[in-house]
Amino acid sequence: MSLADDRNVRSSIGLLSAWIESQMAYSGLPGLSIGILHDQELVWAAGFGQAGLEPARPATPGTLYRIASITKLFTGTAILQLRDAGKLRLDDPLVEHLPWFRIGRAPAPTPAVTIRHLLTHTAGLPREAGFPYWTDGDFPTAPQIRDKLAEQQAALPTETEWKYSNLGLTLAGEIVATVSGRAYPEYVAEHILEPLGMRGTWVTTPPADHPDLATGYGRRLPAGARSVAPFTDCDGITPAANMTTSVTDLTRFAMLQFRDGPAGGAQILRGSTLREMQRVHWLEPTGRPAGASGFASCARGARPTSVTGERCEATARSSTSARPIASAWSC
Repeated sequence: MSLADDRNVRSSIGLLSAWIESQMAYSGLPGLSIGILHDQELVWAAGFGQAGLEPARPATPGTLYRIASITKLFTGTAILQLRDAGKLRLDDPLVEHLPWFRIGRAPAPTPAVTIRHLLTHTAGLPREAGFPYWTDGDFPTAPQIRDKLAEQQAALPTETEWKYSNLGLTLAGEIVATVSGRAYPEYVAEHILEPLGMRGTWVTTPPADHPDLATGYGRRLPAGARSVAPFTDCDGITPAANMTTSVTDLTRFAMLQFRDGPAGGAQILRGSTLREMQRVHWLEPTGRPAGASGFASCARGARPTSVTGERCEATARSSTSARPIASAWSC
């Protein structure tokens, strides 16, 4: 029997649906899509509201959304695939694979930046490449990012603090391309999306007029309206922020996290590697709710709670300042 046939589950889904509708009405949200999975079963998926307001298009489980930093999950997965294939080690210095990497160092003796540092956001790198793309929407190309690196300065000495970095995961994507000999979008499509059956997912940016693509909207203005957000392509920082997918596709990737066994077919990573990715690799001593893109753990007292998604801030806020944030692979 499917879990979806359970009377209590159906009742809970009905209550959740009512709550979602009330929150959307209260906040003036145009639309959303949601799915609930249990192990390898998609128990329920639904769309609420509109994927676009003019013309009106209903949101569905197949609606495409830009998933921003969840892209990092796929970059980390690609790195671990290449590690398992013997093509790199996590403790390889970054310059071993990207000899052009040069950035101003923090004013203290510091270890060389490694691939592991990139994945755990402990490289001390700046948050962004040296361009104001989140302000003007003009994203640089990968060559432009490389050229600008020499003008940037490390924010912190390596391995001293957790510091979120889109630049770091962008460099991890560059490693994927260099080591595999394939462009990053091609590698991810061939080695991750296709084996998982994620046929509706885009690594590059889909056309703005794609019929299944949700329209982005900005904050709600005092009069209640929301303006359409600019349509952008993350270009050079694609490995950190550019993918587009649907609820039905993304749950296929989520199901992978609950599987075990040797790599092969849809098991794109062996079970032991998945567990390695999901365990704690960096513990913040201060308990500050820093958040983590990809996998993270928010410790509540002595028992860390694993979470997935862009941030663990919501969990952290319910903890005291003495309870630390622990970061696993930021993938």
